Amino acid sequence: MEGTEEKRGVEERLRGVGDEIAHRTPAVEPWLLRARDVYARMYVQRTALSNRLHHDAPVVPYRLLDVDPDDIEYVQIRRQPMFRAAGGVVDGDWDQTDERFEETDTFRAYEQHFEHGVPWSETEFFERIVGELADGNVRWGCRTQAEFEARCERLDDLYESIREDGYRSQAALADSGGDNPIRDPERLKTERFKDEIAVHVGRDGDLLFADGRNRLSIAKLLDLDAIQVRVLRRHTEWQNVRDAYVRGTLPPDEYPSHPDLEYLTYGGL
Repeated sequence: MEGTEEKRGVEERLRGVGDEIAHRTPAVEPWLLRARDVYARMYVQRTALSNRLHHDAPVVPYRLLDVDPDDIEYVQIRRQPMFRAAGGVVDGDWDQTDERFEETDTFRAYEQHFEHGVPWSETEFFERIVGELADGNVRWGCRTQAEFEARCERLDDLYESIREDGYRSQAALADSGGDNPIRDPERLKTERFKDEIAVHVGRDGDLLFADGRNRLSIAKLLDLDAIQVRVLRRHTEWQNVRDAYVRGTLPPDEYPSHPDLEYLTYGGL
């Protein structure tokens, strides 16, 4: 465990150095992203291979599931690179949470702004982020209040894009040449996956919000029927349910239409 924590610390320091170099010398950023992309993919592939050796139900880290945004009620965020969580099967109480997504300051800010016309600058969310920037933190690539204000304007564009054109995955946006108002469309494939809404699956099959608060907030406010999400971490008990489903030892109607089961082959048939 100590070695794992030390390795993560080294990765975080290296990433911080890389981000600083990219900020000072933008020309090297594409090379740093490619190096990070290769490392992340290798890490995720190793996780997937380990899971194939231990579980009957395959874990496909980059698969997207169609879910009802209203089914994502609770929040479980752990500060770690997304590639470290992708495809993970983890035991413990990490999935026990009572924090509701719609009670976060981010969602409340979206609700106030888009449904009641409140300026971003008058929301608690805005005040919190500006305070963190003032303390020297970088948030969503922003280092100054002016940069964050510009990002908020792009969030307006994102809302209008989804309202007018519907919700589309990052791959669909890239294939169609569609605009991503808050990201560079030329990002590497693995990097683009970071912009998908991400969830964890708890022991009882609950979908727990992990990342992508902008798009999930918009999807909820627009009352969309379905969005595509990627699964990062699954609880060991839920993975056992998936394995039982594939073996045919789980009653097929016990979890009707669960998005993390319905694409699997029941009982090997």
